[in-house]
Amino acid sequence: MLLGLDIKNIALIEKLNIEVKEGMTVLTGETGAGKSIIIDAVNLLLGARGGKNLVRYGEEKASVEGLFAVGDSLDGVLEENGIEVCDDLVLSRSLTADGKSVCRINGSMVSQNMLREIGAQLINIHGQQDNQALLTPSKHIDFLDGYAKIDLSEYGDLFLKRKEILKKIEALSKNEEERLARIDLLRYQVTELSQAELKVGEKEEITSEKVIIENAEKIVGAISEAYGVLYEENSAYDSVSMASRSLSKISGIDGKIDEISAKITDIQYEIEDLVHELKGILDGVEYDEQVLNDMEQRLDTITKLERKYGGSESSAIEYLKNAQEELETLENADEAVSTLSVDLENINEKLNAAAKELTKARCHAAKQLQKEIETALFELDMPKVKFEIMIDPCDFGAKGADNVEFMISPNPGEPLKPLVQIASGGELSRVMLAIKSIINDGIDTMIFDEIDTGVSGSAAQKIAKKLSALSKGRQVICVSHQAQLAATADNHYVIKKQEEADRTVTKIRELSMDERICELARIIDGDNITETAIKHAKEMLGV
Repeated sequence: MLLGLDIKNIALIEKLNIEVKEGMTVLTGETGAGKSIIIDAVNLLLGARGGKNLVRYGEEKASVEGLFAVGDSLDGVLEENGIEVCDDLVLSRSLTADGKSVCRINGSMVSQNMLREIGAQLINIHGQQDNQALLTPSKHIDFLDGYAKIDLSEYGDLFLKRKEILKKIEALSKNEEERLARIDLLRYQVTELSQAELKVGEKEEITSEKVIIENAEKIVGAISEAYGVLYEENSAYDSVSMASRSLSKISGIDGKIDEISAKITDIQYEIEDLVHELKGILDGVEYDEQVLNDMEQRLDTITKLERKYGGSESSAIEYLKNAQEELETLENADEAVSTLSVDLENINEKLNAAAKELTKARCHAAKQLQKEIETALFELDMPKVKFEIMIDPCDFGAKGADNVEFMISPNPGEPLKPLVQIASGGELSRVMLAIKSIINDGIDTMIFDEIDTGVSGSAAQKIAKKLSALSKGRQVICVSHQAQLAATADNHYVIKKQEEADRTVTKIRELSMDERICELARIIDGDNITETAIKHAKEMLGV
């Protein structure tokens, strides 16, 4: 439920702070006072697109913030996205004069998509776009599925698998000339990569070996020199050996001397081991120009293949694997298409069964829904209306194999026709209200933007009663020009436009009972309020 709304520097609004209460709340005011701006601000809060033109002239930034009581229904999605979980939920959105937008939930910066995802679970706004949905037959299936609580997950998985199979069959069945050209290319690539026999790490290994061969002369000279110093005549080895022999003559006399003697002996053995290692390296170092040329050619081959097939040895090896699989598939296209056709037949059988279950559920729900809509429309001053939900078969689509369209006959003796062909603006509003009053989408707050446009008299009165009844289980906020609807509300706010310091600003305030009487009288009679209008307003409010 929406608890409060704070709006700053949006269009004509300099600063508005609205405490939103339970039950039914109505917003009234003269045309152009700024009622639609408040709806625009709420839409911004719910993740709608917002341009820099919404920022109040002369200001650098505009913002809107909403406080919601939501219980723990959104805790899971908030935790998954690293958003702090609190007792209440705060959504905020700011726009700058250069068009930048920042969205936050409980103080954490989020994407506009995330704000839209969360906002869709908090407030349902009904405006002219919903009437457009009624005028779009392809949207009717969504209304029916919402009522029937249709689960499309099983069917949707099968539909995607079928789509993938059809895509593969299409690829294999494409122009024979293109297929043969692709086979030639793949054969060349597979041959080139197969003959290269690439191995991960080979380039690095060859590069290291190449450095050794290129520096063979330096390596041989340095090792030879070190070998002579360590092991030839009058070498370090001879000196250490002499020292070891000298100390061995006094072995056992002094423990400390024995320890030193042992260490010197260890050094002797260490030198001997190092010398043997150097000798082994020296024997393996040889400058061979042919070997060096072979290495350079191999490195050149690896580098070229890396450039052609992904940038690394591993990517080129992976490309070879994929190319071999595709080549095998294309070379055996007829067999592959035959196998895929069997798979398609099996998936079509399962998809058809799933689609039939969806159709069965929709037909059952449609009978009940159309009865409930007719009853609701009767309560909305359309007593003779006939409403029917047509469900016709069609090819497999993302939502099944059904075309759903709402049909209506507003007056006796007229045949049922598509809603798009026959309903007036006022009738559309009442059909939408009937649907909204029946389909419970679990959203606590509903906003109706001038749903009573195009209706008057008893129809307006009945719309007011329906909205009032709807507000017993949810929070309902209405923007209205109708006195009947305003009189039915639990809370009444008036929106006015006025001048302050040579600037036009929009203000909002909650009305007392006396002020409500005056506002209703204004709606009834215009600015020149008469005693008759005052009396009528009091009667409507029951005071």
